[in-house]
Order: sequence, then structure tokens, then C-alpha cells
Amino acid sequence: MTNLTEQLNALLPQTQCRQCGFSGCLPYAQALAQHKTASNLCIMGKAEVAQDLANILGQSVTLPEKNHQHQLAWIDEETCIGCTACIRACPVDAILGATKQMHTVISDECTGCGLCVEPCPVDCIHLQTVSDAYLPRARQFSGSQTQARFAAAAHAKKRFEQRQQRLAHQKNTQKSTAITQTPATKNTQNPQTPLNTAALIAQAMARASAQQNQRIVPINRQSFLQNQLKEAQQRSLYRRYQRDAKYGNEQEKTAAIEWLRRYKEEQEKD
Repeated sequence: MTNLTEQLNALLPQTQCRQCGFSGCLPYAQALAQHKTASNLCIMGKAEVAQDLANILGQSVTLPEKNHQHQLAWIDEETCIGCTACIRACPVDAILGATKQMHTVISDECTGCGLCVEPCPVDCIHLQTVSDAYLPRARQFSGSQTQARFAAAAHAKKRFEQRQQRLAHQKNTQKSTAITQTPATKNTQNPQTPLNTAALIAQAMARASAQQNQRIVPINRQSFLQNQLKEAQQRSLYRRYQRDAKYGNEQEKTAAIEWLRRYKEEQEKD
């Protein structure tokens, strides 16, 4: 990493939101250092980041096209089906949960990147606008606004790097386990032991049967998973419209009651 890249990366908010079109803050900084992209693409950093980047690069200041407001993610716990898609998407490990268990956002660690919203199959993740000047909230807060900005970015960067290290460790562990569990390919049979032809034939037939089963199971499993997802989405919609019918505004109540009426008619037909 060049000195210029480090300087540019240090100015970015480290949310890893990808709204600039790059896979993270560091790739964007690298492209900037090579003069391959514009300096006003950091939506999360707003005008002050665009101005700082332009000053270092010796360019005229161009403000971001979008006026961004900081947001925090929150999960509708009644709708969540525990699929863990959001956990895998969060670049700073700000979501807690387990398979088929309710998930929740650690609001103090959330950077508002929004990457968890799209993967959710039941649309139970929402972004709520907040008045914070900088995110995440969890940081060693300093007095001035400038210090708060860089403290927030440093904390987010540390969380992201820790997550990358954890994922790399898991990958290496899985590889080591796979190598350990792989059966030896060398023939360890005693040369003096007579060849058991019947046993070899039985083993070959068992392998052929297993291969045949493997061709069928993935198709059935995929269909089963799709049906499960469809049922979960239907249940989540039902719970959402029940909630809207009880607590929503007049427009939401009307839409919810109509949906529930049609749902009841479809269930009675079945």
C-alpha cells in the first residue's frame, strides 16, 4: 500500500458500504491514488470527505450527487426467520443471531451501510434515520467533531479487519479439517494378503449407488428449501399485515384488512 493510498483511506468513513462502486473503502482509496476514479463518490462521507480527498489529490471540489442521511439498521423480530443472510452480509459483525433463531442489530456497532437489507428474503430489515453526525456510535469519543469523525472511522475499520481475520481463520480451519479427514490414497494393503474380489465388487456397487443418490437428492433438497422459504415469506407477510391492521395508520389498516380478507378466502378454497 502506497503512502498516498494510506492517506486517502484514512479520510474515508470505513463503512465498507460499496455505494462508491468499489468493494470497500480501501479499493476506492487505491483507485483514487491511481487517478482512476472521481473523488466525490463517498456518499457516506458527505461533503467533508469529498473536500478532503480533492485537496489531497489537488483537484477541484465536487460534492457527492446524493445527500446522505445516516441510518441505523433494525430487524423486525416478529418477521425474522433466522436465515443468517444478514449476518453474512454485515462487514463489521454488527448483527447477532443463529440459524432459525431471532436476529438483532447491535445498534452501537452499526455503520448504516445497508448491506444487510437486500439479502433478507422476508424484508424484515429496515433503515431508520438518525441524527448522529458519525457512525458507528461505539468508539472512544473525543471532544471535537473532527476527532469524533476519525474515531468512528478507526473503530469501524478495526471491526472490519477483525471480521476479515475471523473469516480467514475459519477458512483455513475448514481446509485443515478437510485434509485431515481425507482418506489416504496410497494402497496400504499387505502385498501378501490375497485379493478379495467379492469385497471390491461390493465396494464398487456401493459407490455407484451413492453417486446415483447424489444425483437425485440435490434436486429434492432444492425444491424443499424453496418451499420452506415460500412458507416463511407467507407467514411473515401474515404477521406483518396482522400488525398493520392493529397498529398501522388508516391507509395501512385498510390495505392490511383487504390482504387478510383475500388470504382467508384462499385458505378456505384450499
